[in-house]
Amino acid sequence: MAPAKPGGGWHQTAQSLQDVLQRDRLATSPVQVYNVEGAGGVNGLNQLAGEKDDKVLMVMGQVMVGGIINANAQRTLKDSTPIARLLGESLVLVVPATTDYRNLEQFLSEWRRDPKKMVITGGSAGGADQILAGLIADRVGIDPAQMNYVPNSGGGESITKLLSGEVQAGISGVGEYKDLIKSGKLRAIAVSGQKRSNLIPEIKTLTEQGIALSYLNWRGVVARPGLSDSVKQQYIDMIKKMRDSPTWQQVLKTNDWEDSFLTGDEFAKFIEQEDGTVRKALKEIGAVK
Repeated sequence: MAPAKPGGGWHQTAQSLQDVLQRDRLATSPVQVYNVEGAGGVNGLNQLAGEKDDKVLMVMGQVMVGGIINANAQRTLKDSTPIARLLGESLVLVVPATTDYRNLEQFLSEWRRDPKKMVITGGSAGGADQILAGLIADRVGIDPAQMNYVPNSGGGESITKLLSGEVQAGISGVGEYKDLIKSGKLRAIAVSGQKRSNLIPEIKTLTEQGIALSYLNWRGVVARPGLSDSVKQQYIDMIKKMRDSPTWQQVLKTNDWEDSFLTGDEFAKFIEQEDGTVRKALKEIGAVK
């Protein structure tokens, strides 16, 4: 399950899992990808929490942690069985190529002048894209509470808004915007990682441009709650084999995803810690009280 509309990072990750598990014959049955959209992944989580089929895995990540907090959802990731954290991804700040902003400095100058007029789009409310926008605002002297952020339930929606001129800027994973950047329809002005993205190596990091901030989004997979220890271990073993395969390592390289592998109980502990980290960040930018 990809708990969002097609076109975004969760869907891309689900398709990559499907491809590698089938190509390397690591799964015991055919792998299918389906979408359950809405509420920062909370709708998908609610469905998984009531799932009886052991064969369902759900792609998730930091965006879902934020979506749960933002929605004050009854279900949390404690209502799942953590299997593995898979990857980390740098985000990219883009503007439509038709705008006058040629670089980050020009964009920030206009954003400071009228924060509410600068409409920024990205993934779901409370997710990594909104957090990064708020953290950038905070670092450059803009009150995050004045930020005008428009959320979406899938990467395709943000692209539509950017190309139509409905919004002035967008934030998403580099992999989601790279084709439009390369075609010249979007202009990338900064990436969020500690190092430049191999997909768009000419684009400087925020740190290189004087903003002391680096930020990565992460993604993983979980199963239904109440999974037996034996089935859980089967999944962990399968994902470990996938992670160690040349096929998956090539997927990471192709998408410029960082290997951030973590499994089982260690992954569960990380999710608990991440809840506190994300909650603090959302409070810092005024997204939640």
